[in-house]
Amino acid sequence: MDGDGDPESVGQPEEASPEEQPDEASAEEERPEDQEEEEEAVAAAYLDELPEPLLLRVLAALPAAELVQACRLVCLRWKELVDGAPLWLLKCQQEGLVPEGGAEEERDHWQQFYFLSKRRRNLLRNPCGEEDLEGWCDVEHGGDGWRVEELPGDSGVEFTHDESVKKYFASSFEWCRKAQIIDLQAEGYWEELLDTTQPAIVVKDWYSGRSDAGCLYELTVKLLSEHEDVLAEFSSGQVAVPQDSDGGGWMEVSTWKNSSWCLPQGNCSASHDSADSDSFCFH
Repeated sequence: MDGDGDPESVGQPEEASPEEQPDEASAEEERPEDQEEEEEAVAAAYLDELPEPLLLRVLAALPAAELVQACRLVCLRWKELVDGAPLWLLKCQQEGLVPEGGAEEERDHWQQFYFLSKRRRNLLRNPCGEEDLEGWCDVEHGGDGWRVEELPGDSGVEFTHDESVKKYFASSFEWCRKAQIIDLQAEGYWEELLDTTQPAIVVKDWYSGRSDAGCLYELTVKLLSEHEDVLAEFSSGQVAVPQDSDGGGWMEVSTWKNSSWCLPQGNCSASHDSADSDSFCFH
C-alpha cells in the first residue's frame, strides 16, 4: 500500500511513456536481416575458398544474364572468371552448343558464341502462312491477291527440305508483294553485341513456279538505321521461271552479311514480290 492507501498500486510497475519504451521491437525486426547478411557473407566466403574448377561449375549453373549483370560485380576474381573463356565453354558444353570441330580461334570468344547460339532462330514472324498474313506489312494484292495453300497445293510441287512446313504463300497473275520489318535490338541483339561481335545475318527464301504457268520472283533485303534510313540493300533481281521449267521443284535464294551493316542500331526489312508463283518461307 502506498502513501495514498491505494492497494491496486502496490507492487505494480509504473508504465513507461511512449518515449521511454525500449526499442525491443525494432531490434527484433533487424535481427533476421542481420542474420541473413551474416549467412550471405559466410556463403560468399565459402565460395571464395573453392578451387577454380569447382567455382566455375557453380557459376556455370546460373543463368547467363545473372552472370553478366550481377556475378561479375561481386569481386575481381568473379569478374575475371565471368569474362574468361573457360566458364562460357563449360556452359556451351552443358547446353549442347559446342560445334563439332570448332575452329581453334573461336576458343577466346565462347561468351559471344554462347549468346549468339541462344539467339540463333528465324526472326521472321509467320514465315510460311500458318497465320495467314499475320505479321506481314505493306501487303499488295495483285490480280486475285495472296492466298495460303496447303502443300503440295494446286501446283503439285512437294517441299522436301523441311518436313515441318505444311503451308505456303501463293501469288496471283499480277505482282503481289509483302514485307516484314525486324527490330534487331527488340529481338535480343543488344547494341554492344552488334558492335563488337557483328553476328552474321542470313536471309533465305524458297520459291517455285507452277506447272500451268511461268512466273517472276524477286527478293529484296534492306538494313535500316533507327530512323529507317537504308544503310545497305540486297536484291535478287527479277528471277524468271518458265512454265514446266526443267529445274522444277523449289528453288532457294539467300544472302548474308555481318551486322556491321546496321550499326549502331538497326532494323532488317525483307520483302518479296511474285506473280504467278508459289513462294514462301524465310528460314
